Amino acid sequence: MRTCPYCGSTLFFDRMEKVYSCGRCGAALTLQELVEHREKAKAEKEKMLKERRRHEEYLEWWLSSKK
Repeated sequence: MRTCPYCGSTLFFDRMEKVYSCGRCGAALTLQELVEHREKAKAEKEKMLKERRRHEEYLEWWLSSKK
């Protein structure tokens, strides 16, 4: 089941228009647009996790060097 990248609601496929539409916010997206949103969200999540790991490693280094 596909979810709306804007509000998280369920998307419904319109066969005539060949788009996925959201019943809550009214967004209409093609499959290509959904794929692009998913890839962008994945890249942002990976960037956030990388930054978090960097901060955790720095904190661990900082705490160990102050003993």
